[in-house]
Amino acid sequence: MKFLILLATLLACEARELGLGKRASHQLDIDVVRPESRIVGGSDAPQAFAPYQVSIMNTFGEHVCGGSIIDENWILTAAHCTEWPKQYLKIVTGSNDYTKPGAEYSVDIVKKHCEHDKPAYHNDIALLHVATPIVFDERTQPIKMATKDSLNTGDKVTLTGWGSIKAWGRYVTQLQKIELAYLAHSDCESKVKNAKWLGEGHLCTLTKEGEGSCHGDSGGPLVDENNTLVGVVNWGEACALGYPDVFASVQYYQPWINEMMTPEGVACS
Repeated sequence: MKFLILLATLLACEARELGLGKRASHQLDIDVVRPESRIVGGSDAPQAFAPYQVSIMNTFGEHVCGGSIIDENWILTAAHCTEWPKQYLKIVTGSNDYTKPGAEYSVDIVKKHCEHDKPAYHNDIALLHVATPIVFDERTQPIKMATKDSLNTGDKVTLTGWGSIKAWGRYVTQLQKIELAYLAHSDCESKVKNAKWLGEGHLCTLTKEGEGSCHGDSGGPLVDENNTLVGVVNWGEACALGYPDVFASVQYYQPWINEMMTPEGVACS
């Protein structure tokens, strides 16, 4: 017992020395101060509902962000989800409860868009490479990515994630799902509070107050009716207050994603 207490103390000290406590706090600050990203108004997802969904966790057992499996080696997520050094990140797959993983994978490469937050809230996209290939089964599968802009206003899209289900609430351990509606860029621009945060690389959803994303869902997948990944959770106003939720457009960033998945693709880490 004394050894375990000593080990826990040493780990906490190491985290403080590396600034990880500050990083973790900063990540929460990002998700609270910046427009937020967690599911509100959703329901528990059935088992194997979203086999492409992963939890990006830190090695201290905390859920950090969501992400999507796009092939056996790569996870697509948001750039603001890469605050932790790669050696302190792990990917949990194959489970609707991230505390009971089907499998875990360490991260050996982080590729973040070099223009992230230039300007503010733009280019919020990143790739994580796992050290060993992901093993696919019924509950763990890659998702195909959108290669063209095929959404029309009102089209149904599905968001999944482990974020809080109410403002200032804790992250949930059971995967949540919610059906949202695509909102055309021109309409989104007129409905967000600050149009300067919205760029051509974003897409939006909006249904009604009480339905949408909040913190903890950042980096997670938005999927269309053809089971195609169309968006990555970026930001939104508070928690489902009747304003649009904003995502990085997978179709828009497809050239960047394809390049980064090759050895020649050089990005910021």
